[in-house]
Formats: sequence, structure tokens, C-alpha cells
Amino acid sequence: MREIETIVVGGGPAGSTCARRLRQHGRDVVVLDKATFPRLKLCAGWITEKVLRDLEIAPGDYPHPMLPLDIRSHFRGLPFGLRWFPTPGKNFSVRRVEFDAWLLARAGAEVIRHDVRSIRREGDRWIVDDAYACRWLIGAGGTMCPVRRAVFPNQRPKSRQIVTLEKEFSYPAREDACRLYFKRGLVGYAWVVPKGDGHVNIGLGAKAKYLRKSGTDIHAHFRAFVDDLVAEGRLDAATAAGLNETGHPYYLFTRDGAVRADHCLLIGDSAGLATMDLGEGIGPAVESGLMAADEILSRGTWDKAKVTLFSLAGIAQRLMRAANRRHLPAA
Repeated sequence: MREIETIVVGGGPAGSTCARRLRQHGRDVVVLDKATFPRLKLCAGWITEKVLRDLEIAPGDYPHPMLPLDIRSHFRGLPFGLRWFPTPGKNFSVRRVEFDAWLLARAGAEVIRHDVRSIRREGDRWIVDDAYACRWLIGAGGTMCPVRRAVFPNQRPKSRQIVTLEKEFSYPAREDACRLYFKRGLVGYAWVVPKGDGHVNIGLGAKAKYLRKSGTDIHAHFRAFVDDLVAEGRLDAATAAGLNETGHPYYLFTRDGAVRADHCLLIGDSAGLATMDLGEGIGPAVESGLMAADEILSRGTWDKAKVTLFSLAGIAQRLMRAANRRHLPAA
């Protein structure tokens, strides 16, 4: 059995960020992931200036396209999109198939393709599949993380679950503007996010609780949204007819649910940290990865209450904070 100080299960932004910080300080860390990178990851791929600062990515560091986003916000009743979006700093789009692979390679940690099946506590060590033993175990495997399933009860409230449908594809005729739609009667929003090299991501996300209570079908919402894009001339009918959308669930931030147990820490989507207003996941994932690494390094503490809760700023954030007050951690 191989002995390792820290095992990170999951090589996405949370896991790679944690592993990189540990390797920068000379610590023994291995990343286990069931996928081989680069791997397909459906995501709007929205990152902020803060994400780049947290990741210590300077201009010119990233070798793939990173597109500055010119955001247009569409609201019910308005016949045009507002050239305004209340987020602090600039926003960018990346293709996750490129971004995640680059972050993981940059981390400098050993990466092993391994589908984790069993985890148990034995003395002061965690045993993974009777093949690896570690003092620190990091769950960074997303919403269905095997570390969460094995070590933590499912305490995430259904009211915080988001479901998405989206499709990313090459579409050279796409426009350069990023469009966000808050007008379809969805408890969520839809998007058209342009990406580098002529790609575009089209999708929508909604609260699963709303879909259950209203009896609406998220696929019907997606097809109606695509039909609207065709009617607006933003997508051609042949491409729209051939789209085969897929989706995944994740969770917005809530103070409910443990993220630590006996040198085992959950980070990123495994901890349910997406921002409470726009469901931004990459920023909170990176923040949690850094805090988890700092705890292992005895430089700080992984504190869920310190994760960024809102993507919006100013008046928009205050309105969202009031609407979500019962879910926030105590001051």
C-alpha cells in the first residue's frame, strides 16, 4: 500500500489549486481522478478577475484563448439587452476542457487515473481502495464526489440544488457579446457565452425545487430558449435542431452540511459552494482549495464562512443578500 501525506480526489479547479499550493511548499500530494485530462467538462466557463488573482495567473500565462466578456443582460419586459452587469472587475470565458487540464498540469503534482470505490478510516490514516493511505484526504470530485458519499452524510438541502442543461460547440458565426437572460419564468437564468476559437456555450440553469413544484420540464425550457435564439437570429435553425444538450446538478452555498471530519476536507462542488445569486462555481472552488491547503500547511483554516457568497456587487448584491438571508452564516 502506498503511503502519501495528502490525497486529492478530483483534478478540477478546486483539486488542482489545493495540490499546487501544497507542492509549492514541498509537500507530498497525489491527485486521483477517474478521467484522463484533458476531459470534456460542460460549463459556461465564466471566470472573474478575482479568480485570476487567486490562481496567480498573470497576463500571458494562459496558453489558450481567454475571451473578455462583453455582457448584455436581458430582463422580462425589455426589448433589448442592457450593456451592464453588476459584477466587480472584468469577466472572461474559458473552455473547461483546456482550462482544467492546464491548471492540473501546472499544479506539479502526480496525477493518477483512478476511480475511487472505497474509503475507510484506519487509525490516523485514510485508506483508499486498499491501495493508498494518507493523513489528509481532500474531496474535490464535484457534486457526486466519492469522498462525500463515503465520509459525509448527505446534508445538502434540496432547496439549494441547481440543475442545468447546456451545449458547447464550434459556431464561427456566433457574435462576440455574452448574453444572459432572466426572463423566461425560470427560477434561474439562461446564457449564451462566446468562447475562443469560434466556440460558444448555450445553456440554462434552474432550481430543481422550482421545476418539481411547477411540474415544468427543463428540456422544454431549453428548447424554448433555443427557439428564441433562432427567432432573434443568434442561432441558425439547422444548428438548433441538431443540438443534443446534456446537464448536471450542483448546489448553491448553504451553511448546512459539514465539510471536515478527521483530516478529511471537502472543497469545490463537493462542498456545495456555488454563489447564491448566479451559481458561479469556479471562484468558490479555487478559494476553498487554497484554504484547505493552508490548513494542511498550518497556515490557516478551511472556513466555509469565508467563501465568496455572491457574484454580484452593490445594490444587486444587497437585494440578493436580503432574499437569501435565512441561508447565510451568522455574522
